[in-house]
Amino acid sequence: MRNKTWLVLAIALLAGALALGGCTTKVVTAPPGSALNTVTATGEGKSVAAPDQAEMNFGVMTQGAEAKKTLDDAAKRADAVIAALKKAGVAAEDIQTSGVNLYPQQDYADGKTPRITGYQASVQVRVTMKEIEKVGDIIAAGTGAGANEVYGPTFTLSEQSKSRADAIDKAVADAKARAEVMAKAAGKSVGDVLSISEAGVNAPPIYYGDRAKSDLAGGSNVPIEPGTLDVTAGVTVVFELK
Repeated sequence: MRNKTWLVLAIALLAGALALGGCTTKVVTAPPGSALNTVTATGEGKSVAAPDQAEMNFGVMTQGAEAKKTLDDAAKRADAVIAALKKAGVAAEDIQTSGVNLYPQQDYADGKTPRITGYQASVQVRVTMKEIEKVGDIIAAGTGAGANEVYGPTFTLSEQSKSRADAIDKAVADAKARAEVMAKAAGKSVGDVLSISEAGVNAPPIYYGDRAKSDLAGGSNVPIEPGTLDVTAGVTVVFELK
């Protein structure tokens, strides 16, 4: 019993210390049996941003009579492409092997039982580029080193982009404006924010795959225009009604 008494006193002292220490957390309670007066509003924010990173996919495809030799040949060529990409300025952590494939080539002539006539192998690597102004040079480096399969670029927005935060700011402001309209209609005003939840930030990537592939026939220094991305954020905010 004595221990319980000390525990109650300790909790009371801790609560008093928090109050005197300027704790700013506000807990809104309602009388028993009554609902808390709140207004919930959704908001949307939009911004336009220049992409700050791009992705490319480089691959090498080989053909041969023996499975192992064909795959080994593809692997060696892929190593050469990776080395060239690194030399062109792509960081090692931004290069990832995305696929290794080996297929038999078969002859179906004259309705006979298919027979294997050779093998086809391919190795693909995915590259993330933080300096998008160098995309054309990176493509030239990859193709110059032997890449014969190229897809991209896909322009995206990094999670650290300020444009994402700007879109969220606008979404919260939009939610507050909507809440104020509803509160005024009810003869009340908007108070403190009780909760905020994010519905997500969407920045659809721009993909120039077909254009890049067609321009590769011309050789190097492919002209690339990154354009801009539309960034959209959604939030749901619960406000206190006063």
